[in-house]
Amino acid sequence: HDHVDVAATYNNMGIVHKALGDYIKALECYQKSLEIKLKVLGHDHVDVAKTYNNMGNVLQKQGDYKKALEYHQKDLGIKLKVLGHDHVDVATTLMNIANVLQAQGKFAEALAKHQESLEIKLKALGHDHVD
Repeated sequence: HDHVDVAATYNNMGIVHKALGDYIKALECYQKSLEIKLKVLGHDHVDVAKTYNNMGNVLQKQGDYKKALEYHQKDLGIKLKVLGHDHVDVATTLMNIANVLQAQGKFAEALAKHQESLEIKLKALGHDHVD
C-alpha cells in the first residue's frame, strides 16, 4: 500500500471531501497520503510539501489558524530547500500564509507576506502575467 499512486489517490479523495465541505474526511485522506509520501519520497520532496499545503488549507477552513500556519510553514520550508526562494510555488505558499495571517487579523504580517509573494511572482512571471 506504500506507493505514490496510492498516496495520489488519497490526496485526490481529500480534494473531493474538501470540496464537499467534509473537512474531517479530507484531513484523514491527506494524512494517509502524507504518511505514504513520507515513507516513499522522504521529508524533503515537493509532493510532501503539496500535501502539507492541502492540509493547511483545510485547517484554515476549519478555523484552526495556528495549525494551518504550522502546515504552511512546513510546506514553505520544503519548497525553499528544494526549489529556492524565487520559485512561483514558494510565492503561492507565501500567499497562503498571508491568507491565514489575514484571517487571524494580523494584517501587517499578512501584507508583508503578500508583498514578498508578489515580488517573487513579478520576478518569475513578469508584470504582464494574468495570475
